[in-house]
Amino acid sequence: MTRQEVQLTDTDIQLLQSLGRVKGRRLRLLLFFTFVTLVFGLLLFIPSDATGFRIGVGLIFLLMFSLCYFMWRGVWLMRRRSQHSINNGRKGIVEMELKALQANGRGGVDYVADNGEVYRVAVPLPGVSVLGRQLSSWYPGVIERAAGMAGERVQLHISVTGVLLQVIYPEALAVKAPAVLTETDKRLVSQYHNRDKVIVIGKITEVLFPLQRGKAAHETYIRLGDTLYLLKPLRQTEHPVNPGLEVHLHILPGRNGEADQLLYLLGA
Repeated sequence: MTRQEVQLTDTDIQLLQSLGRVKGRRLRLLLFFTFVTLVFGLLLFIPSDATGFRIGVGLIFLLMFSLCYFMWRGVWLMRRRSQHSINNGRKGIVEMELKALQANGRGGVDYVADNGEVYRVAVPLPGVSVLGRQLSSWYPGVIERAAGMAGERVQLHISVTGVLLQVIYPEALAVKAPAVLTETDKRLVSQYHNRDKVIVIGKITEVLFPLQRGKAAHETYIRLGDTLYLLKPLRQTEHPVNPGLEVHLHILPGRNGEADQLLYLLGA
């Protein structure tokens, strides 16, 4: 096991800045709950002889206010955490043999080394567009379940506040290669006949399941090389997704700021 401390890279700073901003679905949800809270707050000032009505409105207002308070507090804490990491300007790099990767029950994950040491980190996840495509922005993930490829060497880049900036498996690197769209691909994305795709070949080193309240199906993230991919293919995956499985990811790269689109995943 080795440890060292180095300067943050530009990529690290961009990730931390992205984490400190509220955007996309999280922003819309936060604004919606705030608006609803204000509406119920205003209803309390409307004269009414119905005691039950005022009590009901008051209880809903307190519930919504508490929810908004914790949501805004989480935003503030994440912004402060990100800014502190940026101001510090340093990160730690730990290289070890992975014994286990598991959710720690507090929203992050624990990387357990072969000597028993545990590294508890917060995991940034790529943002998701309205159409379910992976974005280049990041948000603080709340991980419910996690699995990693035990026995592999892994290098963790961790900010001073415990944010996981980068993960590298030196002996399980992924390879990217351009390829032309097949007839099957063209049926999936008929409007992109003249585009090329990218095939990413490598072993799945990590599988992460973020907490999804109120959803029947979990979003799944898999790590190939040093990159997390949202597993939402246009064509259904036929193979069980587990660490150690070698796969081919077929991706249609986005243009002009568009999000990348995962076409399908094939087991090697």
